[in-house]
Formats: sequence, structure tokens, C-alpha cells
Amino acid sequence: MIEVRTGNKLTSASSEAVSLYQEAVDLILGSESGAAETLDHALALDGEFALAAAARYYVAQDVGEPDGHVHSERAQRAAANATAWEREHVDVLIGLIDAPVDTQARAEAYVRTTPADLLVISQLTGNMFFYGGPTKLESVLGLFESVEAALGEDWAFLARLGFAASEAGQRARGRELLERALEIRPQSLYTIHGLAHMLHDDGAAEESAGLLLNWLETHESSARMGQMYGHVQWHLALSEWQIGDRDAAMRRYLAYCAPGTTTCGPILTLADCGGFLLREYLHSGQTRALDDTVLAHVERVWPMLGHPFIALHVAGLYASAGDLAGLERCASALAKTPSGPNRDVSLALVSALGELVAGDGKRASQTLATLSRGARIGIGGSNVERILVDLVETRAAALY
Repeated sequence: MIEVRTGNKLTSASSEAVSLYQEAVDLILGSESGAAETLDHALALDGEFALAAAARYYVAQDVGEPDGHVHSERAQRAAANATAWEREHVDVLIGLIDAPVDTQARAEAYVRTTPADLLVISQLTGNMFFYGGPTKLESVLGLFESVEAALGEDWAFLARLGFAASEAGQRARGRELLERALEIRPQSLYTIHGLAHMLHDDGAAEESAGLLLNWLETHESSARMGQMYGHVQWHLALSEWQIGDRDAAMRRYLAYCAPGTTTCGPILTLADCGGFLLREYLHSGQTRALDDTVLAHVERVWPMLGHPFIALHVAGLYASAGDLAGLERCASALAKTPSGPNRDVSLALVSALGELVAGDGKRASQTLATLSRGARIGIGGSNVERILVDLVETRAAALY
């Protein structure tokens, strides 16, 4: 059978397994429920289906399954008997997951020859948002635009192009693309999340809350175990919080977005947890002790503290608890890492939050002033993170 996006032949002994794989890829690209189970069914029908095993590894790593490596090993074994393009797909996809920086150039070369392989493109651009530095917004948008002729009206492509356009400041274009994608596949968590991001950046909290409540009323039952379900609930909680219904927002956060209740993987869980609790602290000035699930999650992501995205949210959690010892622990750990732009930005973020908690708003402001626009973009993630840094800066300025 043929892979529907690329038009390339798939190596499998089971046509049903191929159909299930195609279905699972759409579930993955929509961040919807059921991808792991669908791929497990495909692999039960054909245990040597290399692309299905690679996609299963993608899902396992995204949600933090402890034994995910078995799927990677299976995919690489099976790929030995597959076609050349399948072997390259497997190697590039696994490389982007396991060694994102080292694999980027190879992945970009692969995309130039296989511009409709949206699973690879999605992982590549996700990495670029995280690791791409000050030029990432233009780079991600440029990559999506380079494959537009190959993917055209593909709903998952339109959603990603729309999100990238919105992040790069092209709000009207981004909204039009995201709304087109949602019309084609209205149940996509990824797409509704993209619209929520755009509305957040535009300060349209009431519109965002209405959109998300209506979407959840229709699609919640099918979305409940989706990989981005907790994050969509977080966007709704954030909108409620911005509108002023902070009790409802906190209840929603605790029910769907906290480390003990979310469906999201480790990095998105940290962002939702740190971003929400830090915002509440910055607004109220009241500290809130971190519970055991949050503290355990900090330890889970601690090895990545040298990345500014991780440092911002871990330090944000300690700041929300008024935990100066925790902030000092972050600073001490970072001071022992090799020097470089990421470490410098991470240290500045941790230091500023420590100074803020200690009540020295002037010094915190001075520390944050050392971060250029490019450095702030390079923190990783989306514009949500840059706005969070702006909120820290605003709170610091209010202290003097």
C-alpha cells in the first residue's frame, strides 16, 4: 500500500496494519486519543512494520513511557528489510527524538527530498521551536512554507503552518489557516490549541474561553486521553484566570493540568505547571507550597535544567513557593555547567526570580534587562514563555 501523504510504498504484510498506521499518524498529528492503541493493533498484525514501530516510539517518548526504547529497537530492526526511504524515515525520526541537535541537518536534507513526510517535519519543527535560538520563528515558518506545494490543504499541515505564522507575528494569516484546519478536522486538539495560543497572544481571553468551552462541550469525550488534552484545559484555565475567575481557573488547573492529573508529556507538563503557578504568584504575591507531585516532576526534568525553557519553569515553581533554597539550588547547578549562551540565559532567569522573591525588584529588573530580544526568543517554546518573562519584569518593576 501507499503512504497517503508522501505517495511512497509501505513495506507491510498486512493491508489492515497499513490502514491502522495511517489512522494513527492522523491521531498523532492531531494530538488526539488512541494513537498508541491503534499502533499496537497494527504491530500485532505485522510485527515487522518499521514505520508503525517508529511512530509507536514517537508516541512513547512524547508521553514519557519508561520502556519506550523497545519500540525504537523494533523499528530499527524491521527497517533493515524495508525500502530505502523507510529506513531513512525511521533513522531520521528516531534521531530527531534521541539526538535532536545532531540530527537537524540530516532531517532538513531528508525533508528536501521527501517534503510531504509530515510526521518528520512535525518533530523537526517542534525541536526547532525548542532549540532553534533567536532565529527560530523565521526558520520554522520558512521550513513549513518550503513544503507547502507538497502538502497543500492537508489539515495537519495547515494547522502547523498557521501556528508558525501566528508565532512569527502574522496573526491574521495564522488564524485563517488554523480555522481552515479546524473546519477539515474539528476534533484536532493540536489545532484548537493553536487557536488558543493565537488568542492568548492577542489578549483575547474572553474569546478564547468561549471558543475552548464550546469545543470541549463537543469533543471532550473523544479528546480526554489525547496527548494535548491537559494543555488545552490549561489554556482554558489561563483564560479564566485572565478574565478574573481565579478560583475556577485554579480548580481547572488542579483537575486537568497539574503533574498528577494531566495527559501531557514531561516538558509540556512542566510548562503548564510552572507557567500557571508562577503567574498566580506574580499576581497575588502569595506563595503556595509545592506538593509532592510537583517536586517529583522537578526531579524528572532536572537533568535538562541547562536549557532556558526548563530553567524558567523550574525556577518559576520554586519562586511560586517562595523557596529561595530551591532557587539557589538551581543557580548552583547551572554554575557548574559549561559556559555558553544557554547557561547564561538560564542563570539570568533563575537569578532574576531569586532576586524577585527576595524583594529586590530593582536588581531583578536589571538582571532581566541583560536579556536581548533574541535571547528571549531563544528561551524556547512559544510566545507564551516570552510573555511570562514580561510578567516577571512587570512584577519586579512594581517592587521599586
